[in-house]
Amino acid sequence: MPCRRSPMRRAVMLACAALAAFASAAPGAPSAGDSTLGDPLRDELPGRESIASLRHALDTPDAQSRWRGLPQFGRDLFRGADQQFTPIENTPVGPDYVLGPGDNLVVFVSGLTDTSFSLTLDREGKVFLPRSGATFLWGLRFADGETLIKARIASVLKNARVQVSMGRVRALETFVLGAVERPGKYTLTGMATAFHAVSAAGGPSALGSLRDIRVLRGEREVARLDLYRFLTHGDRSHDVRLEAGDVVFVGLTRSQVGIQGAVVRPGVYESDGPLSLRSLMELAGGATPFADLARIRVERVDANGGFRIQDLPLDHGHGVDPDSLTLSNYDLVTVLPLRERVQNVVTLDGYVRHPGEYELSPGLTLAQLAGRDRLLPEAELDHAELRRVDPATFAVEVRPFSVRRLWAGEGDVTLRPMDAVTIFSGARFPRSISLEGEVLHPGTYTFAAGERLSDILKRAGGLTPQGWLAGAAFVRLSTRRQEDRVLRDFVKRQRIALAEQQAQVAQSGDSASATALIRAQADLVAALQERSDPGRIVLDLDEPGRWMNTARDPVLEDGDRFKVPVRPVTVTVVGSVMNPGTVMAVRGRGVGEYLRMAGGPAREADVGRSYVLRANGEALPRRARLRIEPGDAIVVPPRPVSTGGLGRGLAGGARFLMELSAAGALVFAAARR
Repeated sequence: MPCRRSPMRRAVMLACAALAAFASAAPGAPSAGDSTLGDPLRDELPGRESIASLRHALDTPDAQSRWRGLPQFGRDLFRGADQQFTPIENTPVGPDYVLGPGDNLVVFVSGLTDTSFSLTLDREGKVFLPRSGATFLWGLRFADGETLIKARIASVLKNARVQVSMGRVRALETFVLGAVERPGKYTLTGMATAFHAVSAAGGPSALGSLRDIRVLRGEREVARLDLYRFLTHGDRSHDVRLEAGDVVFVGLTRSQVGIQGAVVRPGVYESDGPLSLRSLMELAGGATPFADLARIRVERVDANGGFRIQDLPLDHGHGVDPDSLTLSNYDLVTVLPLRERVQNVVTLDGYVRHPGEYELSPGLTLAQLAGRDRLLPEAELDHAELRRVDPATFAVEVRPFSVRRLWAGEGDVTLRPMDAVTIFSGARFPRSISLEGEVLHPGTYTFAAGERLSDILKRAGGLTPQGWLAGAAFVRLSTRRQEDRVLRDFVKRQRIALAEQQAQVAQSGDSASATALIRAQADLVAALQERSDPGRIVLDLDEPGRWMNTARDPVLEDGDRFKVPVRPVTVTVVGSVMNPGTVMAVRGRGVGEYLRMAGGPAREADVGRSYVLRANGEALPRRARLRIEPGDAIVVPPRPVSTGGLGRGLAGGARFLMELSAAGALVFAAARR
């Protein structure tokens, strides 16, 4: 039996959907790209550092959070060591390689006849040479073994040339123990060193030391490896080759000290004994040029429990000696960055050859900064600005000045730090309007300030015989931007209203009505986004020209567009009629005759609220003697159904969408003609 959802569950689901829609339409929700949330001078707002410090003081530090994300120095050397490590087999053998049981040698002898043979060191470390007998090679370097073999063969074969090369390198078993990722027994080659053995075991564990790696042979320690020497200086002198049965033991980390801030290599460092502040700074690569050595902060473990902070000056040798300050386990050193600002700087921007910051040399004047060789040819010489910041109050004072007078030796001043000079442009770019459609000479025309539409039409030769002035479309960029702002606010309000209605419907459990509201909201947004000719201004232009040089003749703005369509011969009927469409215009007919030509009003039509939309964008309510002109549109809206508050909301939204779609279709058709 299928499971049925209860009305209460459906209501809860619909209410959640309504709240989500309401949240998406909330006007106060900040966006991710809202530039007003950031401070213009600093990335962080004042007070955040105090809050972070308070939280840090109330937290209980532990071993994991102590270092605040600082990397462990040298640990990335063994990252992925289990996948990257491969035994060394085919690497060339150097002359210092020590021979041992299992090593294989290949001997080439050339003389009267050429021959070659292979020699393998047995358990006793000896090989058998033809006609020479047993030869002990165990413990000899490869170069010494090669010399011995040549000498033994030369004693029995005169004038023979002997060459010795290394064949297969012996395998040896070693033990890697202590604080490593995978302790155990490993089979390595005779060329392996202690570092190779630790790598084969995955490297030191989180508790393992990088500075205490010992090689034990028998009952004695033959080498101690400090990887810090290798990481900081490339020194592998203590990385000895292993022998069969050797034990590589990695000890525990004894002491760790962290350093952060303005140093070259921040991180957590391990100490193998007493570590001074100077030694830690050297391990970290030293201080950066932006370090403020006047104050070094040391956060250390208090002997009585907890943590305490010490501020130590190191600047210019007048503070604490970094050699005498010994750090303890889990100390955290912070080298603070400089907060000093550039003092000897002034700014020159605007219409200059090289805008930006300039050095404030002693005695630099305004005339020297704004010299002839620094300004562009179109720079305005009679109007510029000097902005001066008071270093005590940071109040900004704006002083207008004339560059021309400066060059004449008048009004020159000495510049101060943080002064800024702006040079404006003296060029005046032409303003233009675009004439399109049925104009005798269409194109883009420039105009002077104060010119009107009629002036440009006269210069363009007027209209063609087919031009229809009453239906012309006049589009303005500034009006379009204003309409976009109003439209965004309107859509936001409509979304909020529909979300509120959706929440009310969700409480009643009417899922069908809620779905209709969601669809109405989507249709509303789509219809508003597809509107045609945004920025159009309704003009009342008559054919005889009585509108010229009157209030109906608009003063032009840059970017205006004026399009004259062909004189129409049709009338459009849209909305709640039986057969919406376009019919031929007949002089003298009224709204009623055109409605009858469209099949009459539909059952849901609200004839009393019908209106006429002129081709120039003007909307007129229906009147008994309203004259219908070619190019007009008759819009018949639907009548709301009496179904309560929800029905009025749905019907109102549908009626608005229908009227808006009809008006948009008509304006688009008129502009296309």
